[in-house]
Amino acid sequence: MTKRKPTLKDIAEKAGVSLTAASMYLNGKAKKYKLADATCERIEKVIRKYNFIPNYHARAIASKRTMLLGVQIYENPDVSFWLKIISGIEEIIEAEKYHMIFSTSHSSAEKELESVQFMMAKGIDGLIIAPTDKKNNNFDYFRRLNKTIPVVTINTKIEGVSAAYNDNYSGGRIASEYLVSQGHRRIAFVGNVNFKRAEAFFDVMRENKMKPGVFPNVSSFLQAIGRFTAVFCFSDYQVLELYNEAASKGIKVPDDISVVGYDNMDFIRLLSPLPGTVDQCKKEVGIAAAEIVMSRLKGKTMIPDSIFKPVLREGESVKNIISIPNSDEKGE
Repeated sequence: MTKRKPTLKDIAEKAGVSLTAASMYLNGKAKKYKLADATCERIEKVIRKYNFIPNYHARAIASKRTMLLGVQIYENPDVSFWLKIISGIEEIIEAEKYHMIFSTSHSSAEKELESVQFMMAKGIDGLIIAPTDKKNNNFDYFRRLNKTIPVVTINTKIEGVSAAYNDNYSGGRIASEYLVSQGHRRIAFVGNVNFKRAEAFFDVMRENKMKPGVFPNVSSFLQAIGRFTAVFCFSDYQVLELYNEAASKGIKVPDDISVVGYDNMDFIRLLSPLPGTVDQCKKEVGIAAAEIVMSRLKGKTMIPDSIFKPVLREGESVKNIISIPNSDEKGE
């Protein structure tokens, strides 16, 4: 073989097999077409010897597939929530010989559209996206794109587009009802109120004729902590901040304040007492989203959404005050 870049034909000749057999092996179809193990071993030996790299552009033209999948989320992937979702996606697409093009929009609808259009220019076969859901969103674009390639959303449901997500409302409800069931009537909410979990919290408060406190961050809540017996934090990150700040002020969990978080992040296992939190499915969402895309690429059209129900992990951060006299009069 000369020093020029080897071709598939060269590999087939050196391995002593037909061009078709070499092509089947490289495209992962050896088992499907029952190529002998000895044949596969000869092809692999020659590939390694000559460091053969397939021409993916040529393969894409021939198969009308690039084996590329676009994945985009709206924030940095440096937390266990996103890392586990991405891990689930990777687990499925790797088995299908697909590769991932990844980006984050940083909650910018403009950057989101720019990144997805870049992915489209690269020829992605499908897209998994956690879209920014601000008023200025790209939902209509994703509906149109879904007619061209399979699109699956995670964390946000777009009508007319397949999705894999946690039932955020259900998660917020079980956390709120748990605090009520433990006798708490002076309950605060800390964090982002523009999510379904917050909507569920307010519904539970209204149903129980309670007037909750609402605070944008932990610092503002701590200034009014004496008015409350319990707090529902938007995420475990607020729980972490609350634990640290409370300890510095001599405030004890759950003796002075009961706490429930959301997400069941890995780091909460290091906190004491163990925080109660709502456990969302993470890797399972990634797996489900990737499976929907793969099914669409294989020709299936009627694929239901994958909706996961969060589960409450009670932990040790909520005090039962039902039997404590006047506990609901704290701060008055």
